[in-house]
Amino acid sequence: MNPRQFYEARAKSIVKEMRESKGISYKELARRLEAQGVVVDVQVLINRVNQRKFSFALALQVLAAMGVEYFDITWQRAQLKKPEPKTLLR
Repeated sequence: MNPRQFYEARAKSIVKEMRESKGISYKELARRLEAQGVVVDVQVLINRVNQRKFSFALALQVLAAMGVEYFDITWQRAQLKKPEPKTLLR
C-alpha cells in the first residue's frame, strides 16, 4: 500500500468509525450536511465514503455534521514504512 492509498483508507475508516460510534445513519448524515448547506444524495455519500473518493473539505464537513471536535491521527506516521530495496538475484 503506497502512502496515498494508506491515507485514503484511513480517511474512510475515520469517517466510518465516527459515524458508527455515534450511531448516525448515512441518511441522517446527509440530512445534517444539508442543514449546513451541503446537499448530497444519500447514495452518493455512501459511494464516496466506500470508494474513498472525497476531499478533505468534505471529510471535515462530515465530521462537523457529526459533532466531532477532535480526533488523533499521530499514530499513523508509524504505519508508513519505506519500501525495502529490491535485490536482484543473479
